[in-house]
Amino acid sequence: MLNYREFIKKLDSGLSLYFDEQKSFICCKKYCSSCCEKGDYPLSNYELDFLTEGYSALDNLTKIQVQENFKKMEKGGQCPFLINKVCCVYEYRPIICRVHGLAYICSNGIAKVPYCANEGKNYSNEYKSGVLNCEPVKENLDTAALLKDFPDVVIKNLYDWINI
Repeated sequence: MLNYREFIKKLDSGLSLYFDEQKSFICCKKYCSSCCEKGDYPLSNYELDFLTEGYSALDNLTKIQVQENFKKMEKGGQCPFLINKVCCVYEYRPIICRVHGLAYICSNGIAKVPYCANEGKNYSNEYKSGVLNCEPVKENLDTAALLKDFPDVVIKNLYDWINI
């Protein structure tokens, strides 16, 4: 786990620079949780282990709430770790959550824009009719691309990890 922890420290450091560079396009803030209320949450086996560590550190009442949320979880639904519009395992969150809000270039060379751009949020002034009118981050921030050097990476949706 230490290797993954070091990776996360470096990733967060780099992401903070990207978020700073792109801050005029980003309006994410605490309690703005639409990205956690509906969606797919792909994560690797490494992230799942780290997330499990975060869950283990929660108090018992929060664990019970997360367990109840898991029971109600649907594919494409709310993240079970979202409680009162706040992530209860924020420091342990997966890569997709860490990079959410940024527009970046995917492996196919196309810019990936946060879906909330269509809701009048991140990049909404720069993204119209499928066209991004500003420079996205020039790095592929997809989970698979970022974990390419880790051995035996398996990526599944959180829903699929818990419904095995």
